[in-house]
Amino acid sequence: MKTMFIALLLVATAFGSVSARISSYDSRAVDTRPARLGKCQTVDTSFMECVYEHCIYDPFFDRTEINDEILEIGRKASRYGNYNSYMLDSIIKADYPDGITREKWNKLHEKIGNGSTTETLKNIDEGKLRHFESIFGEPYVYDEEIPAFDWRFTDETDEVCGHKCKKATAEFRGRTWNAWYAEDIPIDNGPLKFGGLPGLILKVEDYNKEHIFEAMQIRKSDKDFGYKVRSLLIPTDRRTFNKMLHDFRTDVVGFLGGELPAAVKPDGTPATPHRRLFYNPVEKD
Repeated sequence: MKTMFIALLLVATAFGSVSARISSYDSRAVDTRPARLGKCQTVDTSFMECVYEHCIYDPFFDRTEINDEILEIGRKASRYGNYNSYMLDSIIKADYPDGITREKWNKLHEKIGNGSTTETLKNIDEGKLRHFESIFGEPYVYDEEIPAFDWRFTDETDEVCGHKCKKATAEFRGRTWNAWYAEDIPIDNGPLKFGGLPGLILKVEDYNKEHIFEAMQIRKSDKDFGYKVRSLLIPTDRRTFNKMLHDFRTDVVGFLGGELPAAVKPDGTPATPHRRLFYNPVEKD
């Protein structure tokens, strides 16, 4: 037994030494291979951009996450997506017109932060909406009509991002929403799928304040936008996708078909294995 232990220890030591040399080499190596960024299908040219802060509260974990998101508005279409992804694409297009290496892309990604594959594209002329999102790396897409909102107007006002806004309320897919829109920006649009008001929606939140979208910056723009062309894009519909996303985020192990052994607390009582991810959907039905 002692001989076997010594042998294992020598193997582990040798492996650690090799690993250290590999790590040391990798840290000095420069990956000059071109980064695979994919292509973008241009849909329109934006004349205005609005950056939103999206606060999401998950009551299961009693935790809030904050994402920066951007609405790009054109004459025929608009796109809503993650701001970090937008920044990455903008910097690469401006500073690396001939392409970027994997090493430089990795450093840029570390500096700016994580992006997202989630995109919502509105074709204003056709009244259609196309939503892109991934589940465990698999890209999905679904189409629907641009949603119609039955807004109820109020006399309440507030200032958002330097603009005087009026308030309206509506029921939408399982939640009650309060929206503040700026009549001095006569654009029928807003974050994510929201719209249908006589002015750009600068703030919208649900009654329980589990989702709050608020404009942080509004600026002029002259930039082409569209959607990323993905291989093996999986077509679906809204309800099917939302059900899959729910199943994945609330029981990731079960969704992937795996099993975890029963866990036991120090006092001997059973404990449920950690299977849930941060999750609170905008659409509840």
